[in-house]
Amino acid sequence: MLISQIILLGLFKGSVYSLIAIGFTLIFGVARILNLGHGTFYMLGAYFTYSLAINFHLSPLNSLIASCLLVGSIGMGFYYFIIRKLQSNESYVLVITLAFALLGQYAIFAVYGSKARHVSSFLLGSINLFGVNFAYQRLFILLVFLIATAAVLLFLKATSFGKAIRALAQNENAAILMGIDPPKMFTATFGIASFLAALAGGIISPIWSVDPTMWFFPLIKAFSIVVLGGLGSIPGSIIGAFTLGYAETITSLVISDYLSNMVSLVILIIVLLVKPTGIMGGTLRR
Repeated sequence: MLISQIILLGLFKGSVYSLIAIGFTLIFGVARILNLGHGTFYMLGAYFTYSLAINFHLSPLNSLIASCLLVGSIGMGFYYFIIRKLQSNESYVLVITLAFALLGQYAIFAVYGSKARHVSSFLLGSINLFGVNFAYQRLFILLVFLIATAAVLLFLKATSFGKAIRALAQNENAAILMGIDPPKMFTATFGIASFLAALAGGIISPIWSVDPTMWFFPLIKAFSIVVLGGLGSIPGSIIGAFTLGYAETITSLVISDYLSNMVSLVILIIVLLVKPTGIMGGTLRR
């Protein structure tokens, strides 16, 4: 029973963390930006999904889709109108993305208050897998992860726009000489990354509580994951996400649930001390 719980819950957590980390990796791999506001897009995805379902009476699935598109648009606007003007100065970018994260938290608190919210499950019921009662909502999250990840990888590998993003990630000067417009690619990358973060926040909202501080730990986890996997490596970020997911699950079930959130910080410290480049560090890889 315990082994089954570890396998299934680790798979579930790894899927959620992967959606967050892939976007974080994309932004760094393509634009060389550590976006400290990435967790805010995750939070907005959850709150917008909640608001659209409650205030506009949309189904949870339609609320999720609309929320992701809206947050993706916000991400594109955030880059184009704010970060683009400061991109040459890394310190300014770190400050403005952190300010964006804090502003998002206070704005959500002002609108919704501090009370935790919950979104109705996309799929009701559960199934017994290897002696573990596993909710259909968790299976839905696994399916979304597989579809979203495959779509991103296919986009990067098979489309001209995706190939332009890859070229920019590998050599910006050469990409410019080939006629690629960096601001356009960076804007699109922010949109994709924001969409994925919002997707993670939206699909997890029926299971984990939605509150104004929910942006912080996903940011820490995303940073730990991409450092473990290697900054700029999408496969590395997926490996890192599932490694963290299983490490947290084992800690929670075997030791204490209160210590599970410390795992990402411990991993971050160990990797930086032992292998700073991570498992698959380098430029953006598929």
